[in-house]
Amino acid sequence: MLYQLSYAGGGAKYTDSMTRFGWVLMVALLPAVAGAQAYRWVDEKGQVHYSQVPPPGKAAQPVGPPPPPSAAPNQDSLNRSMAESQEGESERQKDTDRAFQQQANVEAQCRQAREQLAYMEAKTARRLGTTDESGNVSRVTEEQFQARRAELQQAIAERCG
Repeated sequence: MLYQLSYAGGGAKYTDSMTRFGWVLMVALLPAVAGAQAYRWVDEKGQVHYSQVPPPGKAAQPVGPPPPPSAAPNQDSLNRSMAESQEGESERQKDTDRAFQQQANVEAQCRQAREQLAYMEAKTARRLGTTDESGNVSRVTEEQFQARRAELQQAIAERCG
């Protein structure tokens, strides 16, 4: 049985099975309708006509669908441009990452120089010691203290701002 009738509400109603059958039938016939043949013909007045049925007694030329566009040349150039764009994007991203890394390094060096200068200013030269290559500890002289302080101040001026 293709459909069932229901008499509820005073009239015949189709159920879901009929609705489904109708949709299946329409979908099945769609390619046949879409692929129908078209004809081109010219009448006595020179007017061009297009129809699905050739006119009786007239010469009509069958007209097919236009050929699909050739995608090969356009697709190749599109693929090339996309590849170039991705390569350029990759290089830009690497450059951006390098710039961020360099900035982070400079900020770390700045912070380190400021911390060292603050430590040196909190201490005096008499309290600071240094270790030579043989492992001997000696006190920092005032000249060494002032030289290191000047180095740190210059590093801060260059890296911090």
